[in-house]
Amino acid sequence: MTHQVILAPTYGNIALWRDPVDIAARLDRTRRMAIAGLIVFVTAMVAISTVVPAGGAVVGQGQLGVESRVKQVTHPTGGVIKSILVHDGQQVAKGQLMIQLDSEVSGLSASLAGQTVEQLLAQRARLMAERENAPAISFPDDLVRANTPSAREAMASEQRLFDLRRTERANMRSQLGQRIVQFEQQIASYRAQIVSLDRQRILIEPERKGVKDLWGKGLVTINRLNQLERSAVDLDGSIASIDGNIAQTRARISEAREQMLAVDQNARADAGKELAQVNATLNDQQAKSVSASDAFSRTEIRAPYAGTVDKLAFATVGGVISPAQTIMEIVPQNERLLVEASINPADIGKVRTGQPARVRLSAFSAPTTPEIPGTVVFVSPERTTDANTGASYFRVHVRLDEAVLKKERMTLKPGMPAEIFVSSGERTLMSYILKPLRDQFARAFRN
Repeated sequence: MTHQVILAPTYGNIALWRDPVDIAARLDRTRRMAIAGLIVFVTAMVAISTVVPAGGAVVGQGQLGVESRVKQVTHPTGGVIKSILVHDGQQVAKGQLMIQLDSEVSGLSASLAGQTVEQLLAQRARLMAERENAPAISFPDDLVRANTPSAREAMASEQRLFDLRRTERANMRSQLGQRIVQFEQQIASYRAQIVSLDRQRILIEPERKGVKDLWGKGLVTINRLNQLERSAVDLDGSIASIDGNIAQTRARISEAREQMLAVDQNARADAGKELAQVNATLNDQQAKSVSASDAFSRTEIRAPYAGTVDKLAFATVGGVISPAQTIMEIVPQNERLLVEASINPADIGKVRTGQPARVRLSAFSAPTTPEIPGTVVFVSPERTTDANTGASYFRVHVRLDEAVLKKERMTLKPGMPAEIFVSSGERTLMSYILKPLRDQFARAFRN
């Protein structure tokens, strides 16, 4: 077999052309080395993925909040704004007046209701004194301590009425007493008349017997005897009539005495009936007074706690606040910050209370802001569905490390966006690669 030799051109001592067989051999050798290197690389990666652990994390999106949550300030009944004393970003102390509502109507209602209650309290005290037949009224301490013109007038008015009625009863008893005295004097007069008639009868009796004896002997006429007999009968009739008058007068005395007792008894009974009505009215009026006073006190909208005013919804005097409308929000002071995040339901099984987490604040520059460590402090027991998007999620709260926040001197505000990474443990790289295949095979076999 004959080989043809091709001489490569040379330039000096350097060959400008190579043998094609030599070039092919070199390419084949390079290919084999590349394949061997790739096999070694893949084998090494597989070995590493089965041995080297990789940390896993559950990712959630959320925003900064405070542990006690931002408080919304509302008003149960609403009203017309008279003055606004705060602005967004202002620090307020607990109980500080923030908005004053127009109190003209509610103040008048509270004043009238309070005056009515004072009048009823004074009236009740007077009726209780009359029911117990007490010598004086014992007004309640609350009414005495009030020391307002309306309270003083109510007590003075009831005192005058008490004295007037007491005087009327005393006059009635006095009149009845005088009538009893007159009746007793009349009885004494009747008794004196009876004594006189008895004496006349005693004096006429011997004369009547003597005339009767003379008439029996025929010495006097029958007319004389009948005259004496009629006189004796008239005396007996007069005595009997006077005895009847005495009995009637004694009955009048008893009636007058009963009337004297009835004066106080009727007054006490009437006072008791009126007292029951006053108590019912007082209870109703006190409820109205409390409601009116509460409405008046609500004309002052005060801070329920210390914090920062945010999202003030009104800026002009005369604005109308609707019932239960959010007027402003107050961010509590010195509250610990946390992230309120949403977790996919598929990952919730990897999240539990007490797990470490990392927080990345989206509002800051990522290269210059470190991830803040935190701890999961709350996992919602059931899923929540967004009413707008229909997406389901679980609520998770992560408390931030206060020491890191102080060290970094970061100014954080509730509402800032944040991203959380909840550590879910370590797994090998191979398990991450093979998990989708295992899940697919499991579903395929179930189908």
